[in-house]
Amino acid sequence: MYLVHARLCTVPPAALPDDLREAVRAGLDPGDRIEHLAVHPQSAGHFTLGFYLVADSLEEAEGHAGSVCRRLLATGALPDARLLGVGVPLVPVHR
Repeated sequence: MYLVHARLCTVPPAALPDDLREAVRAGLDPGDRIEHLAVHPQSAGHFTLGFYLVADSLEEAEGHAGSVCRRLLATGALPDARLLGVGVPLVPVHR
């Protein structure tokens, strides 16, 4: 299982709907293999979707999360937005 972050920005910048997490969940399919979803609102219409998803590799997880986001954007499950990037968040190593 991988945690993948998808960073998005509404176009034009707009407030996010209060029910964004529920709208995204409703747009997911069982075949998406997403075990958990988090929505992290940020400033000026920027937000991050955090997907915990099942995949065989890091590359597959990132590609799949990007595909899911593009589908959610195309079907209207997300507000009008631009996908800025998809990737596994890096955790700093403390020594």
